[in-house]
Amino acid sequence: MRTTRRTPLLVKAYVFGVAVLAGGALAATILVDTGFQPSAVPWVGVIAFSLLGLGLQIAQLRLAVGSVHGSISFIIYLAAGVVFGPTWAAAVTALSLGGAQIVGRKSFLKILFNVSQHVLAVSVGASIYAMLGGPIPPIPLDQAVVPFLFFVLTFFALNSVAVSGAVSISEGTPFTEVWMRNTWGLAVYDLVASTLALGIAWLYQQFDLYGLALVVVPLVFLRHTYLVNLQLQETNRDLLALMVKAIEARDPYTSGHSQRVAELVRAMAKDIGLSFQQVEQVATAALLHDVGKIYEEFAPILRKPGRLSPEERLLMETHVERSAELVGTISNLRGRVQRYVRHHHERFDGTGYPDGLSSKDIPIGARLILIADTTDAMTTDRPYRSALTFEEVIAELKRCSGTQFDPELVDAFCRSAGVRRVIGTWRLRMRAPRDPDGDSQHLVAVQ
Repeated sequence: MRTTRRTPLLVKAYVFGVAVLAGGALAATILVDTGFQPSAVPWVGVIAFSLLGLGLQIAQLRLAVGSVHGSISFIIYLAAGVVFGPTWAAAVTALSLGGAQIVGRKSFLKILFNVSQHVLAVSVGASIYAMLGGPIPPIPLDQAVVPFLFFVLTFFALNSVAVSGAVSISEGTPFTEVWMRNTWGLAVYDLVASTLALGIAWLYQQFDLYGLALVVVPLVFLRHTYLVNLQLQETNRDLLALMVKAIEARDPYTSGHSQRVAELVRAMAKDIGLSFQQVEQVATAALLHDVGKIYEEFAPILRKPGRLSPEERLLMETHVERSAELVGTISNLRGRVQRYVRHHHERFDGTGYPDGLSSKDIPIGARLILIADTTDAMTTDRPYRSALTFEEVIAELKRCSGTQFDPELVDAFCRSAGVRRVIGTWRLRMRAPRDPDGDSQHLVAVQ
């Protein structure tokens, strides 16, 4: 029997609240917008902008940055705001976005929310543009630049807050975490892409509908470029994941280890306030931290059920250098990602390997990976012990704080709600001998 998922009442209340705010903002623009005169507005232009926005929405012109996606149809809404004023820009937004949502067979609640939050952002942003003296239409263009900047900032601020609030409520995730995840990744892209709106407005004013026709060509080019970029990013992620799985297949007892370490590192990196770019770099390094084990010389050691000899342990320690070498063959992973991989077994007291770095000389990504790496080892069932509880893991991390681990990062780990959430989702599915990597050996409790 088919079941349907009910939308929580709080989400519905939030959506209708946003719709009320959008309606109020639109009503206010009608009262104060001198441009809201049906007889004075070029209906052909409004319809043309609406159709162009509709086409972009249906085409789903998207750019991916990490796990975040963004659409460029907002450029048309911004252009409409400076050409026609807030009220008619809201109309263009509602017609194009609402039409695309209907074509995409979205639910009523999704249509209401998506249209409402965009109408709210466009109405308020375009009104601020007008109040700051931005010319409607934007001629002369130089007088429109500063007010347009405030228009853009207002639009994205309201848009990101509205969307993050909805996601936060529906997922039960802290608002700040959702906002950081969904905003920072595309902030620069959004601001740069927004400048195209002024260009579209200028072309329309200079060449009327012919100007809009000129816009279609670069937008089609952008669509093709970003779709190719998206496909390349997805292919690269798939190849990296495949390579990691191939490595872990040689040691089935650590299946999923690298993915779990990456998940935990991502949560820790967000909690301590690293930038979006750094979070992605640390997570990538965590996924690839053991990639050097793919070399044949490590195969017998990985399959060995017992403890390693001193010679075998020395050989296993070289996996960090081999991993860093492999990661460095990918040009966009050189630098931070490569350093994080190379130094993820350095200890805070300087007794780690391969270079004996200590304290803050160890890259922060490497310090994070070491904590996550060891945590996964401790929270995994082994034949010589059962998985430790979270409280036991905390006790071990604190005991080794200042010697093996960075004390500040241990404190952040212990306080982190994100860490607890990630560890709570891990399924203990591995029954394995001790990890030859040496992750277990660091702590007495897991030997």
